[in-house]
Amino acid sequence: MNISEEELEQRLRAMFADERLDLPPPPDAGTVIVAGARRRRRRHRSMQAVAGVAAAVVAVAGGLTVFRLHTESGTAVMTADGTEISIKPPENLTAGRAPAPSTPGPTSTQSIQVSSPPGSPSTKPPRPPSSPRPTTLPQVSSGPLLATDGFGKLKLGMSEAEVTAQAVTLGEPQAGASCTVYQAEGSGIPVSASVVISKAAGLVVVTPDVAAHTAEGIGAGSTKEQVLAAYPAAKAEQGGVVAPATAAAEYHFTLGDTGVVRTSLMSVNQDCAG
Repeated sequence: MNISEEELEQRLRAMFADERLDLPPPPDAGTVIVAGARRRRRRHRSMQAVAGVAAAVVAVAGGLTVFRLHTESGTAVMTADGTEISIKPPENLTAGRAPAPSTPGPTSTQSIQVSSPPGSPSTKPPRPPSSPRPTTLPQVSSGPLLATDGFGKLKLGMSEAEVTAQAVTLGEPQAGASCTVYQAEGSGIPVSASVVISKAAGLVVVTPDVAAHTAEGIGAGSTKEQVLAAYPAAKAEQGGVVAPATAAAEYHFTLGDTGVVRTSLMSVNQDCAG
């Protein structure tokens, strides 16, 4: 049967307008709807909480170290990034007893050198201060002894006859107005020496041919400072230092590049040139 669209529309309107098709809502429909909405909200919150916990577990598993304890063997296994390291407790660790103190082994040290950046001025280690030459030396005993009153058997004040009587030969005389210089040799003196004899005062100067030493330990190689330390009353003179030996005599020390190179004994009161 064919009907027009207008007739079909009229039949549908009549059917929907029939009161027998109305379904009235139950009395507790509002309560049921509210309860259902609350359940959906709780379910939504639970899902968010579960998702947060899952994310935290993934972070811990990826970035932290998980420890497992093997109670059967007492071995702790540490896992980090897939690598396992076994750690065994001390053998003397038993229940009810404290572990025995362990003796620490020697620790190794490593020196670290810091290099200067390129272009920076290099720092040189400070140069140790140069130690000054000591003013006191062990007493010099090399060479003959030049005493405060003479040399060997020769004594200041002896006449020419008294000098030759001491087994000393006087040669190569160089006569002056009042004094004569001789080269003395013989068994009466330790080594040959140059001597000056005054006609009025007798023997006034003795100068051994090699560097002699004094009783105070001043001799070959002694410095000017050491001479001044040994003889506090000494004074500098041209080419050396003069120091009192006795009230009637004095030492004349000739200085060179290596220190004392010659020593003379000279009378204070004499009429000859020094």
